[in-house]
Amino acid sequence: MGVAAGLLTLGLIRPPDVLVDGRGKLLAVRTADGSLAVSSMRAAGFSRQVWHRRAGREDSPLVWPRHGLSQDGRLSCDGLGCIYRARGLTVALVGHPAALADDCRVADVVVSTVPVRRPCPSAKRVVDRFDLWREGGHALWLDGGRVRVESVDSGRGERPWVVRPEGAGKGRRR
Repeated sequence: MGVAAGLLTLGLIRPPDVLVDGRGKLLAVRTADGSLAVSSMRAAGFSRQVWHRRAGREDSPLVWPRHGLSQDGRLSCDGLGCIYRARGLTVALVGHPAALADDCRVADVVVSTVPVRRPCPSAKRVVDRFDLWREGGHALWLDGGRVRVESVDSGRGERPWVVRPEGAGKGRRR
């Protein structure tokens, strides 16, 4: 009976909507059909393969459009980054500092591979380059206007044997 209950709960676990590797070289978003679309097929190959396998996919991952809309319409990209809309939230996926001013005004969540040095007034949560450096990869779950963020560091906890980057105390939470 315990095994059956355990197997039933597997179907209740929802995978993250947004994934970011610890170096900010690879990002992925959940598509409307539940598969992953990745920012690059060249960067962070190991992370990409692990994410795709954990998504239960055997086909090749979709790649983000360089410009324009994704097939499901959730992702819109230009030369500076992308906007991802899912589950009632707008997520700015920023790849260039020039995109920050506009994206910080409209996005509910900002995920930036570059440092965010000024406040983002509209954002409920900001994950930037420094967060990735301090805490490693991040996963974001979007749900009805709320966002839950987990990092590699949050899974490791505050233990004496956990090595942190030099000068990286617990970072700011925005």
